[in-house]
Amino acid sequence: MIKKTGAIISAIAATAFITSGCMCMHKNCVKTAPKQVKVEKPVTSNAKAQTASINEQQLKSIFQDIHFNFDKYNLTDIDKWGIKQNVPVVLDKIVQYMKKHPSIKVRIEGNCDERGTVEYNLVLGWKRAMAAKQYLVSKGISPDRISIISYGKSRPLDPAHNEYAWAKNRRDHFSVLSK
Repeated sequence: MIKKTGAIISAIAATAFITSGCMCMHKNCVKTAPKQVKVEKPVTSNAKAQTASINEQQLKSIFQDIHFNFDKYNLTDIDKWGIKQNVPVVLDKIVQYMKKHPSIKVRIEGNCDERGTVEYNLVLGWKRAMAAKQYLVSKGISPDRISIISYGKSRPLDPAHNEYAWAKNRRDHFSVLSK
């Protein structure tokens, strides 16, 4: 009788656990939708927060990605696959901003498309970042204010496998480190 009662209790507990959902790491686990949270607008506005968002927008418009031709790291104009860009004009905007704001430091992140080996693309990404750094230094920006890194093909902007995506992924990205 005790074995039968234990089996019944185990069956009831298992059924309750399964039907209530579980916290598990399996792909097919039932997940409940998160509760929607209503965010209300604050009564008073914060002018400093608005200024910060404007500055972020300004920084994005100044520190634009520059793009490269396939298997190249020289700074040339790009007018291919829908990406139209005058690279020196973009870099000159960055120079002007950095000259006006001497506390700004920048990290130039070299990126490549998915074609080629990991090692090859790491070197190519580094050469792309170095080309942009050398341009900024040639225009009077201290090399101490510029760091570079290559991500090779590990951080694609567009994960598609076509010419348009590859053109977008061949780029230098500028991250502002301090303001």
